[in-house]
Amino acid sequence: MAVYRFKVILEDHEDIWREIEILSGQVFEKFHDCIQTAFKFDSKHAASFFLSDDQWRKGREITLREADLPLEETDIKAGVLPKKLMRDIKLAAGIKQPRQRFVYVFDPEVRWTFLIELIKLESESNSEHYPLVCKSHGSAPKQYKQPQMAKEELGPELMLAGLVDALADEPEDEDLLMDPGIPNEEGVNPDEVDTLQGEEGEEGEDENSDEFEDSNSDESEYPFNSAEEED
Repeated sequence: MAVYRFKVILEDHEDIWREIEILSGQVFEKFHDCIQTAFKFDSKHAASFFLSDDQWRKGREITLREADLPLEETDIKAGVLPKKLMRDIKLAAGIKQPRQRFVYVFDPEVRWTFLIELIKLESESNSEHYPLVCKSHGSAPKQYKQPQMAKEELGPELMLAGLVDALADEPEDEDLLMDPGIPNEEGVNPDEVDTLQGEEGEEGEDENSDEFEDSNSDESEYPFNSAEEED
């Protein structure tokens, strides 16, 4: 039996491709399964092959699921050909020209699209089990991508959880929180204390200094001061 070798390229990513060999007498469903394995997808969604011309324009659709067979009313009016099931159609029936092309679409919501071209015709090898991936290039993309939500889309609970996580990532060692350029926690070098006190004395005493000191004597009224001292 003849063996078709196809090159399967991820659309818009020409550096990510696989070469797959499949028997001419095997059905499109086998081809679908092999593509799923080759790109590490889970095969949980709808999929279709479309016969294509040299410009990758889609023709007749060969779909995976029987539920997807009915055409939309607009398609019927436009003269779209009835769909076929993958399990019923052999690869040989879809080969209309020497370098036949197909467009393969998986998961209609995400629309993973692959461009497929027949590149070689070989003889079957008794030592191989078809279909098979004979060449691979480029890392397969992740099938499911985690969406990044904007802050306004996050609820209060998620925002709070993010804040807690951020605080948990802070260094636990108090020494790491200090600026290495500051000699001590007060930010003043002990050797400079006398100099600073002298400079303050030269400015003269403030007649309201006692009143100012009294107003700051009660630490309970200034919780931020006590927190800074703990740091």
